Amino acid sequence: MTMDMEVQRKYSTAISKGAGMIEESRRLLEQWRPDEPLDDFTRRVQAEGILGNSTAYRTRDVVRRVFAPRFLRPSDKPARILQRVLASGLPGRVFTELLFVFAARQDPLVYDFTIREYWPAVRRGRPVMDTDPMLSFLSEAHYDGRLDNQWSEKVSVRIARCVLGLLRDVGFLREVVRGRREIVNYRMSDEGAAILARELNEAGVTDSSLCNHPDWGLFGMTPSEAVERLDGIGEHRGVIVQRAGSVVHFTWVVKSIEELIDVLAR
Repeated sequence: MTMDMEVQRKYSTAISKGAGMIEESRRLLEQWRPDEPLDDFTRRVQAEGILGNSTAYRTRDVVRRVFAPRFLRPSDKPARILQRVLASGLPGRVFTELLFVFAARQDPLVYDFTIREYWPAVRRGRPVMDTDPMLSFLSEAHYDGRLDNQWSEKVSVRIARCVLGLLRDVGFLREVVRGRREIVNYRMSDEGAAILARELNEAGVTDSSLCNHPDWGLFGMTPSEAVERLDGIGEHRGVIVQRAGSVVHFTWVVKSIEELIDVLAR
């Protein structure tokens, strides 16, 4: 990624509206209907208490500024995938992994920090992570144009805590005592890897580009590691990997991502 491209990735405080929100997202997805207008869904969430005792303002904030951007835009395919995963009975971590992918795609700050700071820290054997790496990351972002305006120290610390909270919720960090976050060398599930690969495939990513896609970096995987992982999943779970030198070809023995989820859940 060139500096010119990085400058175009503007960072925002969007994460402050809701970090992981894994349980809230689960509740919303269990009740979400693809054909229901967003305004109607928002009112129903409030009327039925789907988010507990949240105020009308908080409900509107969560649905319209967190749920919709992550899972309904530019299409509702992420919501449909997550809904299918929930209904399938797959392990909860698969849902969390895919939720993280969709959330990170909509938030360049989360995406870039995870790939450029978190995983290098894992590879260096760093035992804990506090807010300092994120604050340094934000300072660099201000100077190279990824932040339009430098945030105050208070805002920066709040955003740093939100991002680290998301990484904790996903399982990348473990908070053993308040404020002390231990780094976990997390390994993506086979099911999550297979679903991500198929989702990229259905989005138009070619076989030659699939394992080079930056999304694998969200789980610390290099292109060769992504190939090895998918190769190990096996034909009986939906995908055949054929390699000839540097050329990789994927043959899917399922017709859709929905069918793949069903196969993985058996």
